[in-house]
Amino acid sequence: MTGHRLVIVGGGPGGTYAMERLAALLSAAPPRIPVHITVFELNGRFGAGSTHDDQQVWTSYLNRVASQIAFASDESNQTDALLPRQLRPTFVEWSQDRFRATGDSRFDLGPQDVPRRYLHGHALRDMFGRYAELLRAIPDVHVDLRADEAVDISPSAEHPYLVHGKTTAPVPADHILLVTGHSRNAPAPGTRAARLAEHASTDPRARYLPSPYPLATQLDEAAVPPGEPLGLLGLGLTAIDAILHLTEGRGGQFVEEDDPSRPRRLRYVPSGREPMPIIAVSPSGMFTSSRAENRKAADQTGLGHAALEHRPVFLTVPVIERLRAEHGVPANLPTGPVRQLDFATQLFPLVVLELAEVYYRTLLGDRFGDRLRAAVADRYEEFLLLGGPGPIDRLLEPVTRCFDTVLAEGLDEDQAAAFRRVVDNAYGHSRDLADHRFVWRRWFEPVERVPGMTGDDWRSALIVHMRQDHAAAAQGNLDNPVKAACDGVWRDLRSVFSAAIDFGGLTARSQREFVRRHLRYYTRMSNGTGLEPMRRILALVEAGVVDVRIGPEPDVAPVPGGFRISGPVTGETREVAVVAEGRAHPFDAEHDLRPLYPNLLRRGLIRRWRNPPDFEPGGLDVTREFHPVRADGTVDDRLTVLGNPVEGVAYFQLSAARPHSGSSVLDNIARWAGHAVRAATDERETA
Repeated sequence: MTGHRLVIVGGGPGGTYAMERLAALLSAAPPRIPVHITVFELNGRFGAGSTHDDQQVWTSYLNRVASQIAFASDESNQTDALLPRQLRPTFVEWSQDRFRATGDSRFDLGPQDVPRRYLHGHALRDMFGRYAELLRAIPDVHVDLRADEAVDISPSAEHPYLVHGKTTAPVPADHILLVTGHSRNAPAPGTRAARLAEHASTDPRARYLPSPYPLATQLDEAAVPPGEPLGLLGLGLTAIDAILHLTEGRGGQFVEEDDPSRPRRLRYVPSGREPMPIIAVSPSGMFTSSRAENRKAADQTGLGHAALEHRPVFLTVPVIERLRAEHGVPANLPTGPVRQLDFATQLFPLVVLELAEVYYRTLLGDRFGDRLRAAVADRYEEFLLLGGPGPIDRLLEPVTRCFDTVLAEGLDEDQAAAFRRVVDNAYGHSRDLADHRFVWRRWFEPVERVPGMTGDDWRSALIVHMRQDHAAAAQGNLDNPVKAACDGVWRDLRSVFSAAIDFGGLTARSQREFVRRHLRYYTRMSNGTGLEPMRRILALVEAGVVDVRIGPEPDVAPVPGGFRISGPVTGETREVAVVAEGRAHPFDAEHDLRPLYPNLLRRGLIRRWRNPPDFEPGGLDVTREFHPVRADGTVDDRLTVLGNPVEGVAYFQLSAARPHSGSSVLDNIARWAGHAVRAATDERETA
């Protein structure tokens, strides 16, 4: 069969970015032989895929502002060929174009607005269609869109592989990109999910819902009856999707409270069709913090955001390389030798120090930030020389002394101006400087677990924390010290975290602890959704529709007729007939309900990644170019896997593309596209 054949498995956001790269590269250097591009998308919504389906329920939000979502590579990415500027809009630019064309107010988004997820799906479908038409206009380029599920990949005689569809004929492939996104798993033996599912299969009165998606069918009124209690296992983004669908999506309404002493507060008016109550639990017992109003999103082009992002002071890539060289533990991994670090003792203290620096610089101004950096220099160098182990409080001691000096001597003119900017422009901020001391433990455990506390105590403390968090979020990620630090460190420095963690950068023991504890801190402190949906969640908690009184570290156990949910911290217990998972499933090639990855495992085309001696986070073993390692240890660079299947090997792979930020998501797609089209555009390779 003649020509060069490229197959993309997954027509969601990753497939859209891939089509954009192919359109740019093949437009700049037309192919010398026919190029056949086939895209498999199992739900047929090319561009949107399943997670961002433009036909999904309207109550779900993204967790990023509109100007920080891109569809195409730009000048910050690692590529030579770019499409014209009008074909590289940010989401807010696309939305404004659509608003002007239709007058539909749903598309009237500003740079700092957090969009509904289905609107992102509309944009993705439109941009995918544009890129497909661009490709079809290039001579000798053919595009085949298959509304079908790719179920297997097998070796082939004429081309390296055949990609098998569920309902369509096999497709020959020279290069394959797997960007399959989220899937669902069969419960792994021995897990809590397996125990709950087994009980539900034997007790006709018990019902266990292993995934809430798609919300419209999995959480309909037959599955989750109105007026009956529901146990929801999770308090993160997936749980927020589920809660809003079960309340606002069933006709409930949120109304603004007319109370000037409590600005921007909502009150929930039930419809009577909600489950009552929704008993929501998680290990921390807390919802993710609200994302701050993104003041870095200064304009709709996304250009201004990068200029306002935090640049690392203490937690830098050179410092990580130094710690690795001087104190790392040697290990041999499939990707090569590495000197591994311990996150808790060698990196987490630097995270805390970086948070303190951004916090105090925002609170008291740049000059105080410079003074703090000078004061901590000797203790910081001591920490690096010793390789990290030691109390965090010792590293922070010079920081504390700087603040105590200001308390004793009073604010100078610059510090007073900075402090006024913080307290004068925020609701509920104390004007006593002593109340603004950086106490790092409170950042990570803001709701204190007190011996003898009741469920009502936990609920009251959580509501107070959420109100404070929302007031901070409303002030924004440049003016509020807490939100500036969380956004500046946890989000702006993700590339630094990746340099420390990805591809076995941590020891197996440390990576296991990072996933269990520190990654949850990142998620809760910086990766929540925006203030608009979180105000709704708070109103539901205050109304008692969402019951959080179980508290942290819940236990969920089968009982006759359903399940018992118990809180060891609060002593609270609830019994429910229906329990739903409120978390997205982690990737698991062995237990994936879709057949593709289990079949690739069976064929030996992929294998699970292991951090020796014994930690398997779930992702596939891949090279740094994201080519899968086969069962026999060989690598075929004609296969590339990106996104969810490599999470845990390389972190932060699930993010939407960002403009003008050197997005690694777009760089990885660009690397695949450049490699895949080279054989069709390079004269020597073609010959």
